[in-house]
Amino acid sequence: MRHRPANSPLSPAQSAALDWFLAAQGLGFNLAQDRAAREAVLAHLEALPDGALRAMGLRRNALPEHVYSDILSKGQS
Repeated sequence: MRHRPANSPLSPAQSAALDWFLAAQGLGFNLAQDRAAREAVLAHLEALPDGALRAMGLRRNALPEHVYSDILSKGQS
């Protein structure tokens, strides 16, 4: 059973999904130092209702891409 760090604002399922997203990117470097700050942003966005996300032009299933859009070159947000 995987456990999230006590200081993570993400649920275990959200943390696992973020792990898979980052692993799939094959970035070639460790984002651990940067992850804590981005987890807070991701948790805030995940807490918003779908209508609020739509008003911002975001899709719930693309939130990790949005949170990491400044360092990813795929152009999705």
